[in-house]
This record gives sequence, structure tokens and C-alpha cells, in this order.
Amino acid sequence: MNDKVSHRRVRTQPLTTVLIRASSPELLTDIERLAEVAGVDTATVPVSGEAPPAILTLVEESGTTRTVRASFNELFQPEFAGKSVSVNPRTEPADLLELFVAAGATQRGVIVGVIGCHGGAGATVLATMLARQLAQDGTTSLIDMDPLSPGYGMLLSLEAGGKRWPDIGKENGTLLPGRLVDSLPRWKSVRVLTGDDRGAIPLSGRAGILAASAVSQVSAVTVVDLPRFALLKLNPASEWLTWLDHLVTVTRPDVTCLAAAKRTLSLIPPALAHTLVVGGVKSVGQADDAAHQLGMEGCPLRYERTFDGDIAHGMTPGDRLRSGSARDIRRIATRVLS
Repeated sequence: MNDKVSHRRVRTQPLTTVLIRASSPELLTDIERLAEVAGVDTATVPVSGEAPPAILTLVEESGTTRTVRASFNELFQPEFAGKSVSVNPRTEPADLLELFVAAGATQRGVIVGVIGCHGGAGATVLATMLARQLAQDGTTSLIDMDPLSPGYGMLLSLEAGGKRWPDIGKENGTLLPGRLVDSLPRWKSVRVLTGDDRGAIPLSGRAGILAASAVSQVSAVTVVDLPRFALLKLNPASEWLTWLDHLVTVTRPDVTCLAAAKRTLSLIPPALAHTLVVGGVKSVGQADDAAHQLGMEGCPLRYERTFDGDIAHGMTPGDRLRSGSARDIRRIATRVLS
């Protein structure tokens, strides 16, 4: 298998990812252990019993207690239609894990991108607050995809431990969704993939898109903090936009920032769902006026005058739950998922 990943959207009807038709307890244990690592759901039925539809079906081969024959549902993996392969989970675990990853790539949660329309717009703060809010309703991950980012360590007070981008870059072979997400540091119920003083996401290669694919397979929502140059079609990072279900852009309300925002907003693909946020405002009316100058509707993200001091004293974005910005984030989250 190669490193291509599916662009199919999240399933709209219940469907088992992996269906196991087997009776051997040892075989079932081996398969379920690998499925947990890969982060895919399973259902088990007797070899001859009725079964629900599934993306990948594993059938225990007669005369054996350790081998299954694997086949894909042609509606989800047409490139494998009509084909099957025999796999021994005990002696060939890597082969079965790759099949699980291929099955998992046909489904994923919602991916939300956040881009600042200009320098200092507040995209990272917005991305972190949005991820924190969305985590209240389901599993949420946050990915820092800016190659120039210093990392979220200080902003989120991340503790030592857990993998960062330099660790991911050293791994060879397929990224296993369940194992990858479990290895990431946790902040306020959000799994975070970011850089550190060793470096950020590599700009060359497909590390970013493959990591986002893996993380989103086991996260209900994945918030991706993107650099502004991802909007440029000639840049390799522009592929990241094809994965987004919703894009959130943020600008400040002053004249020079709005001029930069107008240029940035013109680069957004017309078919991509989009929300404009006007940050650093003192009132909803100020945000409405700025959005009107851009010919769009906008959501406010009100200014917290204590923010810099809060961060310096170890607080993190969104800790002030009763602030105006906290109420604004709740509205933005609702709009993003509507």
C-alpha cells in the first residue's frame, strides 16, 4: 500500500468499519488488539450468521485457527473490489494494521481549519479556544500546522511528555490513528499535535496531511491551525485545504488589517464552507461594522484586556469561562458545526 489517503467524508449512516466472522477466541483476541491500536471499531458475528454491512470483512478460514481472509466493501474501497487476501494476525500484524488503516480512512470526523488573514490576527488563540469548546461535545484534537510555529507548549502550559512533530517525523511506515492520538499530550480534554524547540511540522513531504488524516479518523472534530500561505494554490500546503469541512478566518478591525483581510478572503475556494471572525473588538457592533466593510457577515471575538497577564501567570485560552470571548466562542462553535 502507498501513502495516499481517502478524501471521502464522514459516513452519513451507521456502518461497521471491521466485521469479524470468527469463532476462535485466540484469533478474536489478536484481531481486536490490533483494531484498538489502529483506532477502528469492530463487530463480531458467527462465521455463518447474519451480519451488518461493513467496510472491511474478516472471515476465519476453515481448517485454521489463526488466519482470516480479508475483503473490502466495493462501495468504499473500489480499488480492492472483488479481491481478498489471507492474513495471519499473529505472524503478519503489520499487514492487518495496514488494512485497518485503509478501512478507517473511508470515515473521519469533521476537520475545521483556522487561518489568520494577516499577522497578529489571533488565529492560534482562536483555534485553541475553539478546540476546547468543541471538546465538550465529543473527542476533539488540535493540530498546529504552521512550519514557523514555536509550538503551543507555553501558550497551553503543556507538560513534558507526549509526541511532538519532530517525533512524528522520525516514524517510518503508516501512522496508526489510535496509537498516534493516544501518544499526543492532552490539554483540557483536547489532544494536541504541535512542535517544540526541536522544530515544527515539516513543510516538504506529506507528513501534515497524513497526520491530519490519521488524527481525524479517531476524533469527532479536528481543529487545524493553518498558515496563511496554505491559501496559495502554487504552494504544497494548499492540499491541506482540500481536507477541510469548514474554514474559519480571523481578522482585526482596523483599516490596515481589513485591507489585508480583503486580499486573503479572495483566495478562499468558493465551495468551502467559511466563517469570518473579527477578533480584538470591544463590542458586537464593532465586529458587524468591520465585516460590513468586507461585504460579509462576521462573528465577533471580543478582546480580553487581561489575556496577556493571564498567560504570563499560567492560565490558558478559554480559562475565563464567563467572559465575553467565551460566549463568542460558543456561538462560533455552533456555527461551524451547523
